[in-house]
Amino acid sequence: MDNQEQLVLINPNRNQGSEQIELVDQSHEKTSESSEDQEAKPKKVTVSQKRFKIVVLSLIAIIIALLIGLVLAIALGKSSKAKNSKLETCWTKECMGIASMIKSFQKTSVDPCDDFYSHVCGRYPDHTTDDSGWGHKQLQRLTYQIFSLVRKTKKFSTKPNEQLRIFTKKCMDRAGMDSDSLQYLREDIEKRGGFPLIDPDWNAAKFDLSEMLANYLSINRKRMGFLSVEPFEAVQDGQIVSLLFLGPGPHFVDSIAFNISFYKESVAFILERLLQLENRTLNRIEFSKAYEEIVGLEASFVKLGDYSNIRIDTDDMSKTRNLSELAKMVPEIDWFKIMRALPREATSEEMKEDFIKKIRVHGGGEYFFGEERKLARIATKTPKKTLANYIVIRQIIDVALYYYDKDLPKQGKYYKKGSLQNFCSTLMFNFFPIPSMNIFIEQSEYDMENLKMMERFLNELKEEYEGIFNENQYLEPEIRSFLKKKLKGISARFGYPEYLKSQPLLEKMYETLNFEETDTPYQVYTKLWRHRTEQLVEHIVQNTPLNPVHLKMFSLYASYNSYGNNFEVSFPYMIYPWIDVSFPFYSNYGHLAYVVGHEIGHAFDHFHRRLDERGIEHKYWITDTNSSNIEYEKQEKCLRDQYSNYKEPGYDFFMNGTVSRYEIIGDHMGIRAAFRAFKKAQKRETVKLPGFDDATGEQMFFYNYAFRQCDVSDPNFRPEHLKNRPHPTPRYRVNGVVQNIPEFFEAFQCSKNSKMNLETKCKLF
Repeated sequence: MDNQEQLVLINPNRNQGSEQIELVDQSHEKTSESSEDQEAKPKKVTVSQKRFKIVVLSLIAIIIALLIGLVLAIALGKSSKAKNSKLETCWTKECMGIASMIKSFQKTSVDPCDDFYSHVCGRYPDHTTDDSGWGHKQLQRLTYQIFSLVRKTKKFSTKPNEQLRIFTKKCMDRAGMDSDSLQYLREDIEKRGGFPLIDPDWNAAKFDLSEMLANYLSINRKRMGFLSVEPFEAVQDGQIVSLLFLGPGPHFVDSIAFNISFYKESVAFILERLLQLENRTLNRIEFSKAYEEIVGLEASFVKLGDYSNIRIDTDDMSKTRNLSELAKMVPEIDWFKIMRALPREATSEEMKEDFIKKIRVHGGGEYFFGEERKLARIATKTPKKTLANYIVIRQIIDVALYYYDKDLPKQGKYYKKGSLQNFCSTLMFNFFPIPSMNIFIEQSEYDMENLKMMERFLNELKEEYEGIFNENQYLEPEIRSFLKKKLKGISARFGYPEYLKSQPLLEKMYETLNFEETDTPYQVYTKLWRHRTEQLVEHIVQNTPLNPVHLKMFSLYASYNSYGNNFEVSFPYMIYPWIDVSFPFYSNYGHLAYVVGHEIGHAFDHFHRRLDERGIEHKYWITDTNSSNIEYEKQEKCLRDQYSNYKEPGYDFFMNGTVSRYEIIGDHMGIRAAFRAFKKAQKRETVKLPGFDDATGEQMFFYNYAFRQCDVSDPNFRPEHLKNRPHPTPRYRVNGVVQNIPEFFEAFQCSKNSKMNLETKCKLF
């Protein structure tokens, strides 16, 4: 039996085998053999038989391989989902809230591989009552929550919180502002040099431009007319130090928000109130003529400042000069007298001198150091009356923001003055971010582990960036070392824990601010402005951690400082719904780790890659072959060109990838590093969001990245703003990023011909 089976395997069909032999070898003479001999001998196998068997076996092998691959793919997908299903569901209110938002905003009819942004955010407009993005709505909710707590409290036990309460009360006191005669404002104007527009006896011979600037700077550093003072950080002797940047006027900060022409009616309103003190009325014809003169004066400052080019010149700080050089260049103005007005009167001479030494003057362009000395010419040739009116009106604009009831379009946009509550809550956060933060922490049972999580993100993301640099194929060794050294030196600030309740720095910060219940609204605002100016000086001289000018702790703010090689992330980013210790890793890594990665990425964008850890520019990228620089430029251009081919729905023009190049790189690098860190953390995952059993952890990472970008497309948004916005639009902060991430297509199993799957993907490093 065994032998027969062996024969069958060798010659399964004897007759068929004989026919094949005859067809192949007909020239051979047939020999008569007995049937017994034929049974005993196996038939010869021809070449055709061998080929046939090889083909059959090959086909079988291919089919088996395909089946194995298919089974493995299904198994891997199922194992990822099975792993997700084995995790415990997180039922905290934070997890349920974030899961509900993701589900509610999704438009499942849109394939994520065709348009991921629309898939994630397609139904977001159904869940908002205005054109605000998701982030702004969440911040507004937080603002109102704290504002309500402050207004309901009759008295706080700490001075900082109590000063906040009085300020909020005065800001909301519309009746008090309406009844305020502004007598104190009128007295201030006289004391600081008069106001020719309403003073018939104003004496031009007594006018001193430097003295008047110093007088107004001592009240409010934000309204110096053609000058601005802003703190910045730099690295000196291996330490981050605070310095003061003296630059062109407020247009250097925001040319739209501070354009004096927008405020004519609000200024007229304040002038009418002031003239009522003397039973006089405003001569509208004379006022309009004088206002045209100061608008023209400001236009000359704008033209000289060349603000549009200054703002894209990222190398400003390397061109700075000291105050002595400015005094020699423009001696017509007493610069030392002006800047000495910033410190409080009790400041020691030693501290004042230290402060002066830390002033850096803008050295770019023609504004201060142009060979034609146009600034000096404007200061000496412009009528003294016009100069005085300009300085006073710049101060009155700030007063009008509080007293003028009617919203100007620009004012409403930039100061969020849609309602009195909105306006006052915004000011509360701007001027009292630390007390506001402490009130929130006390009342909400905030988990401080969120701050510790940010520190872990920083360390993990730096590790991933190092891995990216090490794995890169085009970086030359010297450049790789240069980048890694800079990476190692990056530091960050998360929420300023040094100023939490009962910390000495918090009490010291507000020790000189003394609001009284009997103060008029104007007195409150004057004290507040002066306090901020004094805090600025202490920040510069004593190198305190918190920048008192850019108190953006309650805005969605994260910013990289190239000259200190550090970045900060504001407090709202570190609370629900942006982050929470109860969230699964994919939620926290999908957004906050990305934010940290984004800011680190700025250290290696088109401009900052040339600066070392001290903010000093080097030529490491220029080598004999220049190969690394060429490849970087190629990949950076790839990203720019991609974005320049995007069209926002409803508009007939393309975006501007060159203007947005720095933020595009931050997004591109940040998401890559965050995903790498997430994949390592995923091994320790213990929980999942409710309602997403069928989604993998990788998919949830991208969902959590994208849904926080959800926004409402505003058809009235001006085209020039879209073309010149430094950040990509929300749609392309999502689609434009994931289109270059292979892990995204793997996570959603996108086909090669899906709309999101670009044939050419950009990879900076």
